[in-house]
Amino acid sequence: MASIRVSDNSQEKRSVSVDVKPGTVTMRNVNLPFLIVWSYKISPYQITGATGWNSEHYDIVAKAAGPAKADEMRMMMQALLAERFKLKEADEADGPGINPIPGKMALAGKGTSLAEFAAFISDPLRAPVIDMTGLKGRYDFTFDITEFVPRGPRQPGEPEPDPVAVMQVALPKQLGLKLEARKMPVEMLVIDHIEKAPVEN
Repeated sequence: MASIRVSDNSQEKRSVSVDVKPGTVTMRNVNLPFLIVWSYKISPYQITGATGWNSEHYDIVAKAAGPAKADEMRMMMQALLAERFKLKEADEADGPGINPIPGKMALAGKGTSLAEFAAFISDPLRAPVIDMTGLKGRYDFTFDITEFVPRGPRQPGEPEPDPVAVMQVALPKQLGLKLEARKMPVEMLVIDHIEKAPVEN
């Protein structure tokens, strides 16, 4: 069972939120790219195809028949995208995930795989990030880059902090991970068609 409603335009600036509980996922103010990224556990840079479909925002409540795990809820949301938004693809261990920590430049992961973490940080890095650690477990962690980013206003002519450089310093110190640039093939999710207006509840 799922309810999808267009977000209240008067609350356009409110933040995106995702709450996952056994058998239920509640999303507020999410657009279609966000919904696809969450449902397929990919990064935004692994999506190509349909255009003009990221302006509308939605409030979604989806409930499974029983206490389904988060990955099962993702499969349910994939079906929801196909059924209600007419999403079509061109031929071709569980946890609530990662959330920003208010007031800091930090993330909190709970029951999160490194593949999910890699997909999450690909957005600020503006490039696909692939997990090559070989670690298959799920982890609880906090990743805080506040101390690695210069504070206060930038001086005239001073460039913005390089997010890649910040990650290359912070990841080894906080999580024991290493970020490297490599040329390699990346899987893409090609969108053949998707409707901006979902089928009514």
